[in-house]
Amino acid sequence: MSTPPHEPPPPGEHHGQHPPEHEPPHEGEHHCPRCGAPHDPLQEYCLDCGLRLVPLPGESSTRTIVWSRESPVWLWIALAALLLVALAAGGIVALAATDEDKEGAGVSSAATTTGIVPTVPLSTITIETITTPSTLTLPTTSTSFTTTTTQSTTTQSTTTDPDAIISWPSGTDGYTIVLRSTPLSQGRGPAEATAQQAINAGLVEVGILNSSSYSSLNPGYYVTFTGIYDTENEAENALPRTRNAGFPTAYVREVAD
Repeated sequence: MSTPPHEPPPPGEHHGQHPPEHEPPHEGEHHCPRCGAPHDPLQEYCLDCGLRLVPLPGESSTRTIVWSRESPVWLWIALAALLLVALAAGGIVALAATDEDKEGAGVSSAATTTGIVPTVPLSTITIETITTPSTLTLPTTSTSFTTTTTQSTTTQSTTTDPDAIISWPSGTDGYTIVLRSTPLSQGRGPAEATAQQAINAGLVEVGILNSSSYSSLNPGYYVTFTGIYDTENEAENALPRTRNAGFPTAYVREVAD
């Protein structure tokens, strides 16, 4: 019985032997901490398992060690204590929020109940407020009526008799219509005759004044006038009627001290 020939092993393999996955480390070489594969000193990642060999800037090299399963028991106890503190704090906050909601509801109901009671006092305060200003207004009103009455009396005293020859009111500045200017040397007679003529013609507020007593007039004349006006415009409006009454040369002048 013949033995079948043996096939030669493939190149690179030795009969009965398996090549090691990685050669044992030599002094001075760098190896991956996960799989043990050698790598260059400046190599960033392991070519076999993909582990990052160079830590990022600022990354702590002890991070994986601290949070690994082999971490000491006191670290896990500290983490459990922190978790309990966080849960307790959350419970306290929730309880405080519930108490505030209850207090807010109580204050709201109390405010609603209180708001119904003061209806009567508010109406009383409103009546007192209205009464006070009305009492203070009365003296002011009476003073105003007194002043108006005095002025009306003064005006009526100068115009009671339309046929009387008047004088210019003392302390009054205004405008008038001049009918004639008679020199003082001729006496008051011509001035009175002109005034009587104006009264007979139906003109009102006819009078005589001495021009020397007023700075706005030329001194040395008896001035026969008609009308006492507050503004020049009022005197100008009355001027046409005066000229049509037989005084064509009449004109408007200001009378002022």
